[in-house]
Amino acid sequence: MSATDNTTELIVFYDIASSQPHHTFAPNPWKTRYALNHKKVHYKTKPIDLPDIASERQKLNVPANRTLPDGSPYHTLPLIHDPSTNAFVGDSFEIALHLDRRPQQQPPSSSKSPILFRPGSIGLTAAFNSRVDELFTKYVILCSASMPFPEASKAKIQNIFAARFGLSDMKALEPTPEAREATFVEFEHALGELAKAYRHVGGTTDGVWRAGGTAEGQAQRDGRLEGVAGPWLDGDEGEGPVYADFVIGGWLAMMARCMEERDWERVKGWQGGLWGRIHDALEPLRRMD
Repeated sequence: MSATDNTTELIVFYDIASSQPHHTFAPNPWKTRYALNHKKVHYKTKPIDLPDIASERQKLNVPANRTLPDGSPYHTLPLIHDPSTNAFVGDSFEIALHLDRRPQQQPPSSSKSPILFRPGSIGLTAAFNSRVDELFTKYVILCSASMPFPEASKAKIQNIFAARFGLSDMKALEPTPEAREATFVEFEHALGELAKAYRHVGGTTDGVWRAGGTAEGQAQRDGRLEGVAGPWLDGDEGEGPVYADFVIGGWLAMMARCMEERDWERVKGWQGGLWGRIHDALEPLRRMD
């Protein structure tokens, strides 16, 4: 719980239940936890077992925030209830917008609450959020086997996911060692493309990433691709992060929690250690209430 907000009513943060002790592990709840801690508001976490998420949202009259390929509603978390406005907000991006727009509940002598969106950046951040989610979701199989679901409901959760993929058993999704290694190589290339945004050297035009770049690409970038990037997408470290940084940070936090240690160490070291620097810089905002 943050200790800066001066209200006696706590925001309720609905997070996906994990094995005990509870710890956030999914990327979208991580985005919200980062945002709440960054905004320095009081909140308390209410873990919801994954099979109960749909009924909980329906009970609170919060519509589904996604749709499955067959058109049926897909109820996910995070979700917050803000007693200062009696608002229920059930999408991580919309929660961030709500937190920036809600009246500050701080005494006049306190410092101003940090922002999540710089002026004029909401649309660009929304597009960035969508692109990053698409990229990381493609490779989530690299850590899905170690999701820390509660032991009592793990089998039921696996059945839910198997049915969603049209499978009888989630083991059918487990890649062979060769396929797993190929996926890691592809993932490194994809993150190499994303790393260009941190170096402010242009768009993702190569299709695949190469450590040395192409001769033409290196000439266009004037050697800047070799520079140290991060930890924040825009601005130097002194300016602090904004929501776009939490979009990346949420996925990295999931990988740190759910990947095998040797695999996470591997990812952290890619692109000159960029992803490790981002994850380490966000450590002060990973406190649990």
